[in-house]
Amino acid sequence: MLSFGRTFIVGILFLFAILAVGYFTIVTEGGPFQKEGFKLSVYFPDAEGIKVGGKVTIHGVPYGYVSKIKLVQINESGEILPDGTPGIGTKVELILLLKGPVNLYDNYQIVIKNESLLSGRVVSLDPGSKFPIDPSTKQFQMEGDVHVPIILSPRGGKMIPIQGKVTQDPLVSLSELIAENRADIRKAIQNVADITGKINNGKGTLGKLINESDVHSSVNTTLGDAQVVLKEIREGLEDTREQAPVTSFIRSALSAF
Repeated sequence: MLSFGRTFIVGILFLFAILAVGYFTIVTEGGPFQKEGFKLSVYFPDAEGIKVGGKVTIHGVPYGYVSKIKLVQINESGEILPDGTPGIGTKVELILLLKGPVNLYDNYQIVIKNESLLSGRVVSLDPGSKFPIDPSTKQFQMEGDVHVPIILSPRGGKMIPIQGKVTQDPLVSLSELIAENRADIRKAIQNVADITGKINNGKGTLGKLINESDVHSSVNTTLGDAQVVLKEIREGLEDTREQAPVTSFIRSALSAF
């Protein structure tokens, strides 16, 4: 009976843990029970590394997630065409579900980037501001040019398309750099291997210094002699400093006659 009670308690705790994990991963991160937020469609040249459920931040603060990704066609003017209409090119539409409305100005920036070197991709949204910001002090310049707010859905018209940019993944850039300079990197590694091989074989001054005991002893002797010479020079300077007052007195006495 006691064993059954313990099993029942463990089962209750396990069920509670499952419910807690489900709440914080499904309900609070855009699952089917998530409350409806503010939808914002942003168009990018590509969606490299971003996925549905990816985080959206405003000034580094989490403010939503990517709810949908799809391809759209554009015409000669860069306008988005209705679904099924062929155009001259393709863009990627990301539908962002934000916690609330955002006030965009014409100096806004929306970028797909890495939060850190090893982290996943996020959509970073900077709504912009009415007045420009001093890059050094980060303060608003009230006397500068005034930026115009963007009305996302004007009266009697369709929603204005918001454009975004994509920064390349630093790991991808590093791999491309290595691929482009593969021959030079291989040559540099071979040169290092040749140098270490010569040192191990006792070739050159450094190789002889490391591998030959006679050269090592000669270097130690030379360093010891140099220390002795420096000590004698130091003692001579100290003697000269001690005799300086006497020399000055004799010079003053002789100049009096």
